[in-house]
Amino acid sequence: MIRPETPRTISRPSFQYPLPRPSLLWLVLTCIALLLLQAGAIAAEPTHLRRTWQGIPGIEKTPGGRVFVAWFSGGRLEPSVENTIFLCQSDDQGQTFTEPVPMAGPRGSARAFDPTLWICPDGRLWLIFNRGDKEHSEHGVYARTCSDPDAKTPVWSEEFRVGYELAPVSFRMNKPVVLHTGEWVMPVTHAEQPVHDWFAGPAQRQGVGLSLNRGRTWELRGSIEAPHWALECMVTERLDHRLWMLIRTGGGVLWESESFDRGQTWSEGRPTQIANPGSRFFLRRLASGNLLLVNHHHFKGRSHLTAQLSTDDGATWNEGLLLDERSGVSYPDGVQDRDGLIWIVYDRDRNGSGEILLANFREEDVAAGKDVSHAVRLKRLVDHVEPLSAKNADRKLLPADWDPKAAADRVLAGLTTVTAPEVKGAHDAEMAIVKDRAYIVAEVNDEKPGEAANWPNIYAALSIVNLKTREVEKVIPFARSGQAYENETLPPGACFVPRILQKDAKTLRCYFASEDPGKRQSQTWFLDFDLEKAAFENRIHRAQIKTSEGTFNLQPTYFYADAAKAGFTRPAQDFGLYLFDSFKVFDGRTYIALNNYPIGQNGLAVLNPALDTFEVLGQYNEPGTVKLTESAVNRLPDGTWMAICRQEGGNGTYYFSTSRDGRTWTTGAPNPAIPHGASSKPTFDRFSGIYYLGWQESTRINGVGRSVFNVDVSADGKIWERKYRFETDKSFQYPVFRAHQHQIWVAVTQGDHDPSRKERIVFGLLE
Repeated sequence: MIRPETPRTISRPSFQYPLPRPSLLWLVLTCIALLLLQAGAIAAEPTHLRRTWQGIPGIEKTPGGRVFVAWFSGGRLEPSVENTIFLCQSDDQGQTFTEPVPMAGPRGSARAFDPTLWICPDGRLWLIFNRGDKEHSEHGVYARTCSDPDAKTPVWSEEFRVGYELAPVSFRMNKPVVLHTGEWVMPVTHAEQPVHDWFAGPAQRQGVGLSLNRGRTWELRGSIEAPHWALECMVTERLDHRLWMLIRTGGGVLWESESFDRGQTWSEGRPTQIANPGSRFFLRRLASGNLLLVNHHHFKGRSHLTAQLSTDDGATWNEGLLLDERSGVSYPDGVQDRDGLIWIVYDRDRNGSGEILLANFREEDVAAGKDVSHAVRLKRLVDHVEPLSAKNADRKLLPADWDPKAAADRVLAGLTTVTAPEVKGAHDAEMAIVKDRAYIVAEVNDEKPGEAANWPNIYAALSIVNLKTREVEKVIPFARSGQAYENETLPPGACFVPRILQKDAKTLRCYFASEDPGKRQSQTWFLDFDLEKAAFENRIHRAQIKTSEGTFNLQPTYFYADAAKAGFTRPAQDFGLYLFDSFKVFDGRTYIALNNYPIGQNGLAVLNPALDTFEVLGQYNEPGTVKLTESAVNRLPDGTWMAICRQEGGNGTYYFSTSRDGRTWTTGAPNPAIPHGASSKPTFDRFSGIYYLGWQESTRINGVGRSVFNVDVSADGKIWERKYRFETDKSFQYPVFRAHQHQIWVAVTQGDHDPSRKERIVFGLLE
């Protein structure tokens, strides 16, 4: 039987670490921070020590039984210049851990990140980490060492670069291995050209570094090309002395390569049968000679972290021992101690509760898939992020001198048009980003500015934009009035409010509403886009809606009937039902807000696994005295759903409603933090643990409506700070934001002519 989670007890540090040799300011701030931590004065932390998020841990256990755990945090997100390596220790078998202390912090514009702990054959404990400076394209592998990690007061060396100076860009993530020859091999990701980004990018190579002198110097050996977004390789020595490299990719499976000459040359990379959601894994040979793999197994996103065993040198793997089934678990690292006990550390909810967790078990438990050794202990808490409270509510996400308008002006200056030259009117964009392309859908027409549900000339189009060049590579109209497909012909009417979702590694799915007000029930359709062929299938399909009464075509009448059962009394309409918000994924399930715009009806729906049926969970339409439309929905750190709704007419102020389960919602009410709203679509996203709430302000620039759009940020959905204030008389309305590879992109409606100023979709980098 799996034992319950052990309650965490914090003890104060009983050791001191010499700090690295950064700037004098950093040293002073760190010393002050440690004193304040002892006194409980958390609010005064320097920016780089603020832990509003944390993750990417490493672990080692010394011969004397001491457990060290490292991770990184600091600053408001990952990545940022303030990122800092933290370390804690336990002398009671992981029952309690000391308060984490900083081991490597920012140096100018260089951050410290991705720590690994490793005890080498001579007993030294290595803390290996990356240091990166995208501004100056300086990226390298660094370390500190401790010759006696079991000492009462461990003493650490100063920080040093381990080598690889001949590679302009080098990173590592995982532990080195010692070959049968005594050589030390370190898995390394590197690039041969300067990279002005936090990561090596598409030009990166996966390879190894080798040390012949017990770590005094390291040199890069052979490497391979791998798919885009390949990184975090791991290496083990097979029983016949071949080196076997496994590589994380973004394609749904791990890739592999082999070397027969101790890393000098490698076979061409190829995909394995080992599924992976695009996340770090852990591979290590056990004392028995068998291989241990800790990976996501039968996963939905980063879920179901599982330890698996191979008794045939990696050819096959058993079903293994499930360590943590929850979503948001990732980045395992591990070690097997002298007694055969396996220690795995990983993170959970990196940008929320920021839990660093431990799992203990033995090889026989992995083989059996259950606790047979009576040593299994799962979900043990090492550390977590303190939730915001009265004690630390004055923590700020933004610097005191932050200028929201200046930040927005920089974004505006970089926006480029992505709709086709013949387009005269455009509105309501959505997008998906895959690898280095943005796929942006919008409703457009070639006749005049603006849009309306009764304009039959409105059609749906997809623009493909290269993220590197910002150039539009192709524009593909995919749904218009009367269009004939292989299996259906669309009826006359507007093709309105398109939405896009990545179905799998090879496919995007596009939804749209076909409507002709007063003549028929509108219908939501979908069709798929093949990413490899850059083409749509020639078939369309009717989306479905599931309510308590059954499953039907996704039409307004069935959505209305579901609300009418609960007392909704506004008159029904035969059009205006749209998938309005961006798709949101929680716990492996995809959610979307539904809206019937003309009658002010709103609901939360969840998509089935086939992505063709929208099940209505609950509706939020109160108070009935206010017409609420076009909501944006997200979940708060405690799991509470929150919807922000546009108010149609009235004073334009936005209304907020919450729900514990997504089914029963509170009566909507204005939020004093979001005043002076205009009747326009809001946005509500979460990126790197920070909520981004976008809303239209009623203020007008040169008399133009929808010309001021604010984006406020919050760590908890309660305390908000203004990050962007877009002011432009060209209009800034109905934006959509999307995070991809640690960047946030925006697509938004703009125009030059009144009254609508809906003439084009523009696109660019937010941050």
